[in-house]
Amino acid sequence: MSSRPRSVLRRALAATLPLALLLGLAPGADETEAAWADAEAAQGSFTALKVPTPVSTAACVTTPGPLGLSPTVTVNWRAPATATGYTLTQAEFGYSTGGLLLPLTAALLGNVSTSGTPAAYSTVASGGLLGGLLGGTSTVAVRFIGPGGWRSSWLVATATMGLAGLNPTCTLSEAPSA
Repeated sequence: MSSRPRSVLRRALAATLPLALLLGLAPGADETEAAWADAEAAQGSFTALKVPTPVSTAACVTTPGPLGLSPTVTVNWRAPATATGYTLTQAEFGYSTGGLLLPLTAALLGNVSTSGTPAAYSTVASGGLLGGLLGGTSTVAVRFIGPGGWRSSWLVATATMGLAGLNPTCTLSEAPSA
């Protein structure tokens, strides 16, 4: 080996040896045990929001029309006296299909009209919405939508009549929102 590569090797060793000694002799990190304690306490309370179910102001009415071909169902309702801020604007209407209450879509809302004041609304469902009523049963319902999209139970009007509109009846009940 020539003297030149040996001198390069010596210089490299001379430079790295002090660094290696320094690292080897440096003290390591001490172990420590940490503990946290906080004597503060907090307290609070909350109440659950219950969106009120519409209440009936009179019996619902099933009107069969001539030979039961143009049935209507009238539901008379309002917000409970203890509920404030619930009006027609917060109401959602529904109908039953296969036993499941569903909100009415815009296409079906043309078959529902509501009149009155917050003290007493009258909602009439007619025509295509009640197409299955000919000799059968149909359900129309109303509920409120509260803050945050929470929904009340349904006020349900179940209309029945025989063929050709015979023996029309209407009963009111309450059903939970799905």
